[in-house]
Amino acid sequence: MAALYLTEQGSKLRKASQRLIVEKNGETLLEIPAYGIDRVLIFGAVQLSTQVTGFLLESGIDVSFLSMNGKLKGKLVPVQSMNVFLRLAQYERFRDEEYKLKIAKSIIGAKMMNQRTIILRYQRNHPDVDFSGELGITSSSIESLPDQKVIASLMGLEGASSAAYV
Repeated sequence: MAALYLTEQGSKLRKASQRLIVEKNGETLLEIPAYGIDRVLIFGAVQLSTQVTGFLLESGIDVSFLSMNGKLKGKLVPVQSMNVFLRLAQYERFRDEEYKLKIAKSIIGAKMMNQRTIILRYQRNHPDVDFSGELGITSSSIESLPDQKVIASLMGLEGASSAAYV
């Protein structure tokens, strides 16, 4: 399922047949099928027509109203939200320590790989500067990542790699 992000200030979301249409000053900015949308996020000054509001509620689609900076102001939630099943699945994953460790390794590993790539690029552009210490720490952290059994140790590796990166 997909989220619809509305960020164009002064625009309006309306419904025509089975399509959602974003307009501004009489011009159509976006037209998409209404099916497949599971939530709408509205940033700043965007209007909803009465018809689209009713459709979203009937379809079980949550609408979040946010400031331009992304601070949540409030939500329009149908009586029976479709996201309850998603939330239950998230709670189940939250209790699964093995899954959390796997996801944490994936995220931290990607971050450290990106750090190493940026250091290598910087080293290529600045051959007069020695980055062997930073590369050694980051590479060592990446190599020891698969052996970690708890999230706290992953956070330690991430901290060491980040300290070397700075």
